[in-house]
Amino acid sequence: MKSPWLLRSLALAGFAISAYLLYKKASGQIDSLAGCGEDSGCANVLGSRWSQFFHIPVTVLAGLMYVGLFAATLKPSRPVYAALAICFAGAAIWFFGILLVELKEFCPWCSAAHFIGLTCAVLLFVAIRRLEKKEGDLHFGVAGGLFAVVVLCVGQLLGPIPETHAGSTETVEQEDLSVAVHARGKGRVVAVFDKKKFFNTTSLPHLGPSDAPHVIVKYFDYTCRSCRDMHEFLEVVARKHPGKFCMIMLPVPLNPACNRNFPNVVKEHEYACELARLGLAAWRAKPEAFPEVHEALFTRPVLEPEMAEIAVAQIVGEEALAKALKDPWIEEIIKADTNDFRQLISTTYKMPKLLVGKSRVLHGLTRTPEILLKELEWEFNLKPKP
Repeated sequence: MKSPWLLRSLALAGFAISAYLLYKKASGQIDSLAGCGEDSGCANVLGSRWSQFFHIPVTVLAGLMYVGLFAATLKPSRPVYAALAICFAGAAIWFFGILLVELKEFCPWCSAAHFIGLTCAVLLFVAIRRLEKKEGDLHFGVAGGLFAVVVLCVGQLLGPIPETHAGSTETVEQEDLSVAVHARGKGRVVAVFDKKKFFNTTSLPHLGPSDAPHVIVKYFDYTCRSCRDMHEFLEVVARKHPGKFCMIMLPVPLNPACNRNFPNVVKEHEYACELARLGLAAWRAKPEAFPEVHEALFTRPVLEPEMAEIAVAQIVGEEALAKALKDPWIEEIIKADTNDFRQLISTTYKMPKLLVGKSRVLHGLTRTPEILLKELEWEFNLKPKP
């Protein structure tokens, strides 16, 4: 290869993709990658155990490799090119295998990054043949590249499995109880965040008894894949501790059309506003039917608004739903929910967000329902945390 410009261009492209994916993962926005729809699996891939190596995001390692490639083109060397070629090829084959065999998911961004890596490997092998040969000069590079690939694979197989959620103790703005939207109505009101935030367990949409000894507040989006999975995880908790939890359900549409605090416009959350309004309207129309509606709105693939409205109307009644959809309370609740979201994303954008205890927030989906169960049992003194 007479010119290294193609390799340099690929190195810059690969670095840019790695940096973008690292930013999305670090900020907890893996549900909101541009071009990733509901069936793309981007969030599942970037949130999986394979996205880290001893708690270091693999996108960091990829970015360093592309920086190394760019630097290597400034002073071409057969051993360095050989090591990089084997690293790029080995890593791409490894992660393509993870996608196809283990995760069975498709992530266009990840696939593009791996394809760039394979292309770089091919070009490096071609370039090696055109560089001046020296006796045995490839041995060190080949050995180094193979060693790095083996360390990656073994480390991911035997290394620590990272958690997929985050926990934090948050502070929020002081609310005036007399005007707090979430505290309105008759019934039990609980205070959290050092009595700065208030929730009415009777008037707000909830699952479980309103007078249960423990209260969880879930901020979620019906179009959010991890929110759907968390719904199933919470059912495990409810079955293990029947009657112990009142789970308040507060929709936070991940769409700037009704959530000015969410800056990303992606196809996956296209119907978030409409489904949130339907869920709240169903609660106002027929509270006892809310669990069935809540389940229906989490149907996959995500229901289009027209189909969702038909499904909800069949459960709560067409006239009752039409009347409830005109209730100004719905927009007030969404506005209050998204305002809470604005305060809670200072730690991470990860969804869903569970307010547990007095000031603790769990961000994102736990790896398993058992991990969530242990977290909640520890938080509410139901069972010692191991």
